[in-house]
Amino acid sequence: MAVTALSFAIRGSGIAQYPAGTSFGPRRIQDHELVWILAGDTTWVSDGTTVPAPAGTVLLARPGMRDRFVWDPLRPTRHGYVHFDLLAGHALLPPPADWPLARTLPEDDLLRPLLRHLGWLLGRGDGAALDQAQSVLALALQAFISGLVDTAGAAQPDAHPAVARALELARSSAEGDDPVPPTLGDLARAAGVSKVHLTRLFRERFGMAPVEAVRLARLDRAAALLAGTQMSVQAVARAAGFNDPFNFSRTFRARYGCPPSAYRRKAEAGERVPMTPLVVNRTLGGRRQRKTVDG
Repeated sequence: MAVTALSFAIRGSGIAQYPAGTSFGPRRIQDHELVWILAGDTTWVSDGTTVPAPAGTVLLARPGMRDRFVWDPLRPTRHGYVHFDLLAGHALLPPPADWPLARTLPEDDLLRPLLRHLGWLLGRGDGAALDQAQSVLALALQAFISGLVDTAGAAQPDAHPAVARALELARSSAEGDDPVPPTLGDLARAAGVSKVHLTRLFRERFGMAPVEAVRLARLDRAAALLAGTQMSVQAVARAAGFNDPFNFSRTFRARYGCPPSAYRRKAEAGERVPMTPLVVNRTLGGRRQRKTVDG
């Protein structure tokens, strides 16, 4: 199926955040709208059908639908969206009546990186970026409709369950209203193993101790917020669990090679930005481990 045969009139896009306990609609949809839930547990009611939509869900509204969103009652909800009309290529897609309303995405899926890139291209707004956005939207729409959203990364072995539980605590702590980095004891209790055992598991997977991995994950979150939002550097620092903006800037620069403001400028200009330190350390840790096994 040739993605270049699909063409669109893109009507608008962006990232929206709603306070806890609010709603949106009802409304009558005039075009197509892809919505991807970034944070919060949403309920979407479309033509009388109720669709639970936690973070990691992508929704597709079609012209003529009457819908309503009920946002998370306990915390803010954040989502990305793009409105578009399909101008050409209808015959390459199944009938709209057969399109799914929603998909809950697996880990390491194709759609979320595509949608992030689409939002960035549309935010640039220049001719080359808008031309590329046509192809990216075509691929995203086809993947959503077909359900072919996995990548090779999804087939890789999962993290040890204890590591996964520790990282989930770190993630939930980082996304809270008052993010406080968990201690090694907190991580071990959440993982259900001893501190010594958890440290060994983290060193095997990431080449570092748990608290260091969590610190790098916080920096990774900060980098994503710098590249993908207009939050101030001080607000990004708080959201990543750094109470001291000076310490945040110094730590960020030591790991990424540039201060947070310069990192944002590079990302906005489309320049290559440094790889997240957690990914770098995970790769190096894996290489060290293979060298040991191979003798």
